[in-house]
Amino acid sequence: MNRRAYLAGFAAAAGLETLASVRRIRGVDTRFELVRPELAVADPPAVSLEGQTALARGTVQYGSSACGSVDLAHAAYERSQERLDLLVVASDDTGFRFGCTDDLIETGYRLEATVRGRLRRVTVTEHHLFGETYSTTVSE
Repeated sequence: MNRRAYLAGFAAAAGLETLASVRRIRGVDTRFELVRPELAVADPPAVSLEGQTALARGTVQYGSSACGSVDLAHAAYERSQERLDLLVVASDDTGFRFGCTDDLIETGYRLEATVRGRLRRVTVTEHHLFGETYSTTVSE
């Protein structure tokens, strides 16, 4: 069984307790956690800058509480432009499993990304289940 899919399904069923992952992606230290939705699905991500850290929160819609989730798919810092690009997606963990549910889920996320260098601009983009895309860019 895919642990991430199990935990995401369990969290959805249990009222979505916080699930966090801390990792380094392309020179960016990230903390990504699933939380209760605070924003509507059609709202763009809420983004702020605090020194070398970008903070973002939003809500993404995905399919199947048993086989789907929300993930940080991309984080890249362009030092020469002092720019950080982040991508949050509706993910599919079905693999070769059967028995996925046919429901739509809205899950909130909180993302903290820290770079080693100056941060003047950050863009957070969300890709939802049916191709909807919402994006926010904040500049210092």
